[in-house]
Amino acid sequence: MRASLRFTATLLTIFVLSLSIGALSAAPVSVGESGLRPKVGLVLSGGGARGFAHIGALKALEELCIPFDVITATSMGAMVGGAYAAGYSADDIRKITLDVDWTKMFAPRPDRKKLNWQAKEDDRRGLGLFEVGVDENGLRFPSEVIPSHELGIFLGRATQPFNTINDLNQLAIPFAAMATNLVTGERVVLNRRVTLAQAMRASMSIPGAFAPVPWQGLLLVDGGLVDNMPVGEARNMGADVVVAVNVGTPLSGREELTSVGAIMGQVVNLLTEQNVKTSIDSLTDRDIYIKPRLDGYSSSDFNKAAEIMKVGYEAVMQMKRRLQVFAVPPETYQRWLSARAERVLLNPEHVVESVEVVGLKTVNPERVRGSIGIRPGQIVTNEEVAEAARDVWGTGDFQGVPFRFEPGPRGTEVVVFEPTEKDWGYSSLKFGGNLQSDLDGENTFNVLLAHSWGWLNSWGGEWRNEIQGGEVKRAASEWYQPLGPSSNWFLRPSVSYEWSPFNLYADYEEPIARFRNEQFDTHLMLGYEIGKLGRVWGQAGWFHSRTKQEIGLFDVKITTKAKYLGVGVQFDTLDNPSFPRAGFGLKASVMQTIEPNVDGAEEQSEMLYALDVMKPVPLGERSTLLLAATLGKASQTSAFNLGGVFRLSGTPYGRFTGNRLELARVLFYHDASRVMREMKMPLYLGFSLEAGRAWNKLPGTQLWGGEDDWKRAASLYAASDTWFGPVYLVFGRTFGYSDAVTLYWGRLF
Repeated sequence: MRASLRFTATLLTIFVLSLSIGALSAAPVSVGESGLRPKVGLVLSGGGARGFAHIGALKALEELCIPFDVITATSMGAMVGGAYAAGYSADDIRKITLDVDWTKMFAPRPDRKKLNWQAKEDDRRGLGLFEVGVDENGLRFPSEVIPSHELGIFLGRATQPFNTINDLNQLAIPFAAMATNLVTGERVVLNRRVTLAQAMRASMSIPGAFAPVPWQGLLLVDGGLVDNMPVGEARNMGADVVVAVNVGTPLSGREELTSVGAIMGQVVNLLTEQNVKTSIDSLTDRDIYIKPRLDGYSSSDFNKAAEIMKVGYEAVMQMKRRLQVFAVPPETYQRWLSARAERVLLNPEHVVESVEVVGLKTVNPERVRGSIGIRPGQIVTNEEVAEAARDVWGTGDFQGVPFRFEPGPRGTEVVVFEPTEKDWGYSSLKFGGNLQSDLDGENTFNVLLAHSWGWLNSWGGEWRNEIQGGEVKRAASEWYQPLGPSSNWFLRPSVSYEWSPFNLYADYEEPIARFRNEQFDTHLMLGYEIGKLGRVWGQAGWFHSRTKQEIGLFDVKITTKAKYLGVGVQFDTLDNPSFPRAGFGLKASVMQTIEPNVDGAEEQSEMLYALDVMKPVPLGERSTLLLAATLGKASQTSAFNLGGVFRLSGTPYGRFTGNRLELARVLFYHDASRVMREMKMPLYLGFSLEAGRAWNKLPGTQLWGGEDDWKRAASLYAASDTWFGPVYLVFGRTFGYSDAVTLYWGRLF
């Protein structure tokens, strides 16, 4: 009987042990359940790019065979910890991170090839990217500096296998992310009634950089403001001991607080360091605190991910002896890893049952569906749906275009797009302009203010107004009306007035008279948008132009009135408006005047034209040759001018004028950013070769001379594509005339 009892007890012991090992293969076992080991919590702090150290730390912890029972994290720690809790391995997270194009992730707008023709035209005319809303209460500024669209796509794609899980305790490792209630300042624990993507996105919503995240009636921002290293929450989730990794940015010294950005960053770090100190003080002798040596790395060093990961790995390995107490046998650990990995198998393809567009209040959903291009029954990949979302973002109507997959019948899925409408509204201002100085008293500038008021009807009607002051004065108003909610056809009536000066020279150096051109124009355009490539159009209109003397001995006045018909085409696939390496740019128009009247006399009708074309040719990885040409014929005396940067460099702005223009340019530029890394913005070095002529060939313009000979010029320059627009420093010479050093800010092409 005793032998039988001993045998039964032995079987029960083996059975219990086998259950314990089996349970450990899916999730670690706590003290209260088996007595084998304490319940271990992993705590990962926020720290921006410094948070890449968490990936190296996880790699070292895997090598030490240490499983975790719960994970709590904040900001970048939530990105890494959430992925690990879901089932990704450290190597998976490392590969995903190193494959990310961080420049694209934090880009202020979509790739230029995704933009519509109006946005590309704004580029060429020097309007900035930043918009300010206007309503009855005054100006409304955007809630974010960095659009979160690409971040949303990244998180949605990475967490796609778990997008139906709304309780993060159901992940492979129970997980919680910290956020801050922007209204009350209270800590918010994101663990239940939230998806993994939502938790990650809210936890890293740095105030001012990313827009706050609405959730359950709250408005959430980065959790680092209240709990950057959530040790207490790990204990609330049942952790007996804690392994805490702190990658937070230390406070700056007084000598470093020399700018608004540095001071604002210090204020945030002060809040963060205070709550981190509280978390550190709560650690016991059983807990393990790891602080990687990240001196010299900032929270914005996203391009140094591999280096930062290595620092995190080394920091954990330095604590190897203390950490090994939490290790399990390698075989058991591998079963645990395998069980987690099975949960992150991505579905590479989706059979589309239907496409839904939800959450819109202003923009017509039909316009969005027309941009998506995905049809029921189509088989799509995650990246194809992401590209469709980018196409919608490129329309300029939304801050971001998140999407998700929901189950459909018979193994199909519903693709749900939930575009985020602009929180500053659809009545907005943009600013632009240019400045040119020879650093010796010759200066010209233009300031441009543009107002657009979109979605004034269900087909997307938009009213645009512009006013420009400076060397050239201009005012314009137009209405853009698509002929259907998703139609490529549009009507565009417009009216404009332009005032531009020019000088008359007896010789090269000194002007002997100053004149101005004025032109009033009104027309109606019927056009067709060719996808993202460009547009074609026809138009009918009427103009009234006048050339009048302002200073000088001559009494000259020329007035022209005419009706006209015209056609035009515009293509723009350039990847960058200032320093392109790929694509093609073309804008051409032809106009036939009808019954023109010049100073009361009937003149013969004439054909007028304008052509701008450019083509970049890559030369190796970082060098480019840009070929450009401009031609024009106008009805107005001295309507075109040459002089200034890349328009006969070395010659004063506007020195040569005429109603005819021919200009050819070859520019070479080399991206020297690797050499000048400390500038933290693109730097180009290059040269240009230019040839052109501008001359008048109109009846009664003999006074303006007939300088129709070709002028040749060349330049050496340095340039930077800054966040406020391109800046050039140019040394140019027009052969046989003059040379100059010129500083230029603004678009040139």
